[in-house]
Amino acid sequence: MSILDERIVLDTNIWIFGLRRVPDIPACAQLLERLHRLSVVLPRQILQELQANLSEDEVRTLFRLLSGLPQKIIINWEKAQQETIAKYQRLGCKLGDAAVAAHLEELNIKLLVSENRDFLEEIKELPFRRLSATQALAEIEQHAS
Repeated sequence: MSILDERIVLDTNIWIFGLRRVPDIPACAQLLERLHRLSVVLPRQILQELQANLSEDEVRTLFRLLSGLPQKIIINWEKAQQETIAKYQRLGCKLGDAAVAAHLEELNIKLLVSENRDFLEEIKELPFRRLSATQALAEIEQHAS
């Protein structure tokens, strides 16, 4: 399955680095420029992290970006189940990462794009795959032709 055909989640760091156009990680901003080609789900945990880490102006920019997309991003306000979060914590995840992983599993999302190289790295046989922003861009370009 192609990144263009599946629902994906962009981790908090992708949104922050992309909105801030962090020069060391240009792929994040480039990925946000291609949102119109993707089917993105924005789970509650990532929304909460964005609200906690972005300035008011950045939050406004984020929602302007989201509202300008031809296909709307799916915002999921449901809390992840505590049992699922606990499962990922037992596997070694910090609470925030465990909540993100739980959302992915519960929403049956098969792809997480993240710049957190350590995110679930030690856990084998996850129900989803992880890509960096650069890898996600490469998949988009590969399947665009």
